[in-house]
Amino acid sequence: MSSLDKYILRQCLTPLALILIVTTAIVWMTQTLQRVDIIIEHGQGLGVFIVLSLLIIPSLLAVIIPFALFGAVVYALHRLHSDSEIAVMFAAGVSRLRIAAPLLAITSIAALVTFYVNVDLMPRTYRVMKQMVADIRADFVSSLLRSGEFIDAADGLTVYVDEIRPGNQFMGLLINDYRNAKDRKTYFAQRAILRETDRGPVLLLKNGNVQTVAQYTGKVDIIQYQDWAIDISSMRQSAGELQLEMTERYLGELLNPDMSKIYDRENATKLIAEGHSRISAPLYTFAYVFIGLYALIGGAYSRRSYFIRVAIAGGAIFLLRVTGFLAQGFAGANGEMWLIYAPPLAAIGSSAFLLFAPPPTRRKLAEGAA
Repeated sequence: MSSLDKYILRQCLTPLALILIVTTAIVWMTQTLQRVDIIIEHGQGLGVFIVLSLLIIPSLLAVIIPFALFGAVVYALHRLHSDSEIAVMFAAGVSRLRIAAPLLAITSIAALVTFYVNVDLMPRTYRVMKQMVADIRADFVSSLLRSGEFIDAADGLTVYVDEIRPGNQFMGLLINDYRNAKDRKTYFAQRAILRETDRGPVLLLKNGNVQTVAQYTGKVDIIQYQDWAIDISSMRQSAGELQLEMTERYLGELLNPDMSKIYDRENATKLIAEGHSRISAPLYTFAYVFIGLYALIGGAYSRRSYFIRVAIAGGAIFLLRVTGFLAQGFAGANGEMWLIYAPPLAAIGSSAFLLFAPPPTRRKLAEGAA
């Protein structure tokens, strides 16, 4: 690698890292707000919230990396233009390909990272996140009990706990069980503990009483106890078998749907289209960079501001990405998977041709005019 390559790389790597960090942090903070309910509604600690929030980052990187690289390339080349370094390079006989080579090397690495994130890291982290959320929502303590609140744990069952302690221990427990209108019971206990048994979860009450109302006399009967067990297996939600969404599937599961499952049969073409979209994602990285290269060093050289060129390039990549989404939707509807690859390949081919095609000489222009 020559000193020129290293210099251009340094001009690009610093803004790339900055754009990646800032953009990912901003988008990440907006996404983590959706996980606040895990703490508020289910009583989970800050550690669980942080883990769930970090699991979102790979899915963000898959989208942000191509755009961040485009921004870094445009910024680096615009800075070189502003300092007249591009003009010096051209005057010294440096070709456009020579200037673009180190930037395309970074693009290749970014494309590989994007491909890995799309086919492995993103579905892996999404699966872990989905399983954690399902386990939290299925947990009896986190989903039903909160200190100092009356909770309707089930239809006809109200629970109150003074204090929840580690190890599924409860202090000052009240349970009003009116699921059977003819046999209403109210349980009081100084403390209780949740135990897992072969038959399911059981709530063991310690030092309390059970109050019932006689059906015919209306008198309140109070039964004192030291130990009492209540079966709460019917109250616990089951996480069950998780239905994997498209973002949670590996590439093989997308390209080869399991036709024995209803969801896969109904969405087979969409799943295959998503798989091809994952494969084509790295192509957008090259397409964005080629568009940025052509905007800054392609065409006729100008000493004027490149603002208009940059604005057009930004609009071009936005339009390209929208076209890609539309192509994926169309392919998912009619099975024409080649449409998914057409937009990025067309953008790469056209911008690369315009960038590296030799400019017409004055002599050729004069002959054309004659």
